[in-house]
Order: sequence, then C-alpha cells, then structure tokens
Amino acid sequence: MTTTTREAQALDRVRRRVTAIGFLAVASHGVFGLIGVSYVLLGQERRSDAMLLTLMSGVVALIVCAATRAILGTRPFSATWSLVSLVPTVAALLVMF
Repeated sequence: MTTTTREAQALDRVRRRVTAIGFLAVASHGVFGLIGVSYVLLGQERRSDAMLLTLMSGVVALIVCAATRAILGTRPFSATWSLVSLVPTVAALLVMF
C-alpha cells in the first residue's frame, strides 16, 4: 500500500468522523426537542399527545443512530447502539409518566 493510499484512507476516516459528529450534534436536538415539547404538553393536561411525542422521540433517536452509523461506513443497525440511543426516551418515560 502506498503512502498516498494510506493518507487518502486516513483522510476519508477523519472526514466521516467529523461529518458523523456534526450530524449527531444537530440531529440529537430533534430528539430532545420532542421530549421537551411532550413535557410542555403534559403540563397542559394533554397526556396522550405527550406520550405520542415521547414515543416519537424514540423513533427519531433510532433513525439518527442508523444514519450516524451509515455515515461512519458501518452497518446501520447495532443492538448495542440502538439501546444506547433510546436512553433519553426511556428516561423521559420514567420521569414524566
């Protein structure tokens, strides 16, 4: 393997990681935003709407996890990372309901 090929592979790896971190930082705001809106709705006595938005945050979290893994060039589904991505949703369900 030549030096140029190694450098290109290293540069691609760094590019993928920077892109994944940027995407994850921006997209995770959607997950936390849904949880925040569900908390507001819960205060307005709209319990069923709050529950639906909280569950929707879990779906969005799984999509963000799969997309981030795809950006990194790995298989999109991983049981371990899927469970980790659901931690904010489970915590919101336990605290709010």
